[in-house]
Amino acid sequence: MKKNSEQLLILTQLFKVGIDRADMMLETISRSPIKLKLISLDLFLPQHLSMQLEQRLGSTDLKAMELVFTGEFQGNTQLMFPKPTAAMLIDLIDNKDRRKLDKDVFEKAIFSEVGNIFYNGIMGVISTLCEYGITYMIPKYKEGNIRHLLSGSLSPKYSVALIGTIEIFPDRNLVFWFQFNTLEKLLEKGTELSDYFDV
Repeated sequence: MKKNSEQLLILTQLFKVGIDRADMMLETISRSPIKLKLISLDLFLPQHLSMQLEQRLGSTDLKAMELVFTGEFQGNTQLMFPKPTAAMLIDLIDNKDRRKLDKDVFEKAIFSEVGNIFYNGIMGVISTLCEYGITYMIPKYKEGNIRHLLSGSLSPKYSVALIGTIEIFPDRNLVFWFQFNTLEKLLEKGTELSDYFDV
């Protein structure tokens, strides 16, 4: 296993490419420009994931999109929407058709769309690097506090976790986390990122 600093460099480049791809897709559904910028990425033991998320996000209820992946390596991930960011996204992605929906359905549709775009960007890069050696399902909507959102997601089979923070506007961030059973394959393939994408 490479040292943490080397791992973070490879993973940061990989996630930046995925986030840039998501950014381009997100702009097509927003009423005003949105710029996603990865501002931090940190590695942790999975046992520390809940505590680290609570330090960043507190104990209030959140909206989240969850995705599970299997194949050459296994893991799970959530994209989390802090309340100020969630409110801003609802305003930016509002449209006449959605206004006709029930408020809860309307908001769930927006978070689902943003989650789908985010994971299309990230998992698209990971799938390409791994030559489609992983599979994943459509992201699932969840809501609740950190402990509720992580319920059923923690497992001793995962050996490493990471948390990333994405800035949309000043003081308006998204937070995502991933857990992996191993990073070896992804780190190995991550060194070939420039063979597949402009970096």
